[in-house]
Order: sequence, then C-alpha cells, then structure tokens
Amino acid sequence: MKWIPAAKSGKWWGIAAGMTIIVGAAIWLIRFVHMGQVFTGVYAFRMLLLAAVVSFAFSAAGWFGARWLWGFSNAGLIAGLAAMALYGSDKTGWEDLISFLSFMMVTVGGIAVGIVAEVVVAVLRYRKTR
Repeated sequence: MKWIPAAKSGKWWGIAAGMTIIVGAAIWLIRFVHMGQVFTGVYAFRMLLLAAVVSFAFSAAGWFGARWLWGFSNAGLIAGLAAMALYGSDKTGWEDLISFLSFMMVTVGGIAVGIVAEVVVAVLRYRKTR
C-alpha cells in the first residue's frame, strides 16, 4: 500500500475532492440515467452533498492514518454503487428506496470491515513490538 499517501499528507484532500466528483457523477448516472428519474437540481445537489460527506469522511480517516479503513470503505462504496445500480433496474415503485438502502448498507459494511482490519493490524503491531 505504498501508493497511498502518508498520514497527515495534503494529498488526502485532493483524493477527497476527486472522489466527490467521481461518486457524485456515479450517483447521478445511476439515479437520473439508469433509473430514469427526472433531473431535479435540489436532488442532484443533495446527492452531490452526500458524495462529498462520504468522500471527505473516508479521506479524513486516511489523513489520520487509518489506511485500511480508507481502502475498505472505498471498496464498500464502490460495491454499494453497484448494488444501487443492480437493485434500481426495475421500475415498479420501491426500487429507488431499496437501491438507496442497499447502497448505504453495503457502504456501512465496507466501513465495518475496514474497522476490523485496522484493529487486526493494530493488534499485530502491538504483538510485534512486545
């Protein structure tokens, strides 16, 4: 994981800004193109705000040195976007809610796996130094 910036590096905020644009565009494509919802500026702004909060929260974890948490959280985010696209393909009425909930659950699952990975790494480091 040498390609990931070091803790307290300013590159993390550039990564957060780039991830905000990528995740925001992915959510827009899924919701407005794939699911066929009518484009509304208010909803588009809220989705971009969600992408910014998630991206900056994950990058803040990386900035503090939790690189495993950052990696698994982003993996969960990507899997969550895929789940949103998958579950939002039918247009019977509940798919928009189900797709968003699946996005959130899979993303939270990635965060949980990242937390477990950080704990395991911390325990291994502690045992090694002891």
